[in-house]
Amino acid sequence: MARRWRTLAATAALAATCLALAAAAPARAGPGTAGRPGQSIQSAEWWFPAWDIQSKVWPLSRGARVTVGVVDSGVQALPDIRGALVPGGNTIGIQNNGFGDGEAPTGHGTAVAALIAGQGVAGGVLGIAPAAKILPVLVIVGEGVGTFAESSSWGTGTDQQIAAGIRMAVKDGAQVINLSIVGRAPSASSCDPVLQDAVAYALQHNVVVVASAGNFNTIGNPPEEPASCAGVLAVGAVGPDLRVWADSERQPYVAVSAPGVDITFLTAVNTTINGSGTSEAAPFVAGAAALIRSRHPSMPWYTVVQRIINTGLPEGRRGHNDSYGYGILRIPGALNVAKYPVPASAPNPVYAAYQRWLASPQGQQFLAAAHPRPHPSRPHPSPARPVAAAASSGSSAGLIAVIAAAVVVVAGGTALAAAAARRRGRRHA
Repeated sequence: MARRWRTLAATAALAATCLALAAAAPARAGPGTAGRPGQSIQSAEWWFPAWDIQSKVWPLSRGARVTVGVVDSGVQALPDIRGALVPGGNTIGIQNNGFGDGEAPTGHGTAVAALIAGQGVAGGVLGIAPAAKILPVLVIVGEGVGTFAESSSWGTGTDQQIAAGIRMAVKDGAQVINLSIVGRAPSASSCDPVLQDAVAYALQHNVVVVASAGNFNTIGNPPEEPASCAGVLAVGAVGPDLRVWADSERQPYVAVSAPGVDITFLTAVNTTINGSGTSEAAPFVAGAAALIRSRHPSMPWYTVVQRIINTGLPEGRRGHNDSYGYGILRIPGALNVAKYPVPASAPNPVYAAYQRWLASPQGQQFLAAAHPRPHPSRPHPSPARPVAAAASSGSSAGLIAVIAAAVVVVAGGTALAAAAARRRGRRHA
């Protein structure tokens, strides 16, 4: 079955709303406003003051010694992300180490990677875990080259390719995997067996797996995978005002919410545009997991997940709701174990769902198939070494120049698309 995913919306405007998240967070900062025209890119990253990233998070962790696998459309090696990249790969049968975005010119994997570990070169996009490494695995290629005028477009990839990408990221040293991709699931509690086995493979290797919840609430709210897979930390999207994004899926698998509205992100041709979606929300949770794993390297995956869930800001009554999950991500609380303890008895629905799956016939078959079963706290293989990647061509001098630059950026993109077209179909809503 082909996966279908939504690229980042390119036409949203930044909202000048109060940062209610800042006022409600356990580590508080003064309120601020979102960026306005003429302000720097980093001043538009409203989640930084909301989470007190510089003052409360980075003194404890910047994500060092942690590799995040971005299983997506590849990552363009631009200045704001180049320093974080390590060699990855692809599962579509071409010679490519994950460098290069198959969704140029807007890009998708590039935007995801920069939200996690952007370097903020010359005031550019800065990620919440800038010391983390990004391991790109290309599993998705767009259906032709998109434009900035589009609000969304679709890429495709088979279950087998995406599952292989998850396994590749694990084998290459990822301790966290981000999956900002969605495909229709039969139900909110089911997952294609190929994908589920790949997720289980990652979890058995002590890897945190994060996925976007889906962007289709207003057009039927269909369940999406891999968010529905057992053991996946599924993420919904909220705005600066703490309200859930209108299109964020309302599903029982949503475990937590994170910023996903009015997000300034890096394109594949080294420009920035604004968008909204759960594709943007998931990287913040993946970045938070990287920050936690950097500060607490022996903490097993399920405890990382448990802390993220139980230190979140609850909306309404405590407990789960299908819109926000168990609450809105609060990185200072999730990271600071001493100040915000979470008892072992606290809810851990993601781990509980995985345990139930392991007890199922498919889970028992998985365990019996000679899969490694390391102790959850066993040290993970060392992260891959960083490499010096060549800069990509790009321009910010207008749409015509952008598209011209995209031709250079995706010089190999035609080969990517051609290879993809031979082996994938598009799955419609």
